[in-house]
Amino acid sequence: MKFPESRTYVKSMLVTGASVMAAVSLTGCGLFGKSWDVKMEVTGPGTTDVSYSFSGETNAKTAAQQRLPWTRTQNVGFGFNGLGVKGAAPGTVCSIYVDGKLKDQQKPDAKGNLSCSVRLKN
Repeated sequence: MKFPESRTYVKSMLVTGASVMAAVSLTGCGLFGKSWDVKMEVTGPGTTDVSYSFSGETNAKTAAQQRLPWTRTQNVGFGFNGLGVKGAAPGTVCSIYVDGKLKDQQKPDAKGNLSCSVRLKN
């Protein structure tokens, strides 16, 4: 009967998958290397929709109809940090700072969309 063998296989695959996910999330937090303080900022008039993702996060977060200025700061490890804005008024600016130094700053296109990004490497 092969049922117990297949059950053991499934269990070992789940343990392996969980271990890989844990390792990936830990490296994104800087536990296995350098870490940086990343500050994302959107300034300008009025309100706008903001999407953002720090290194180590698998899904972007959305903050709808945020009154500006908007900021988020997080200590992160290597990887991609992205910030996107939709429907921004003229004069809106997105900025990303790494350890207090400006690394990317953008103004909106004709449709009011803008994005900033910074990739951190070990």
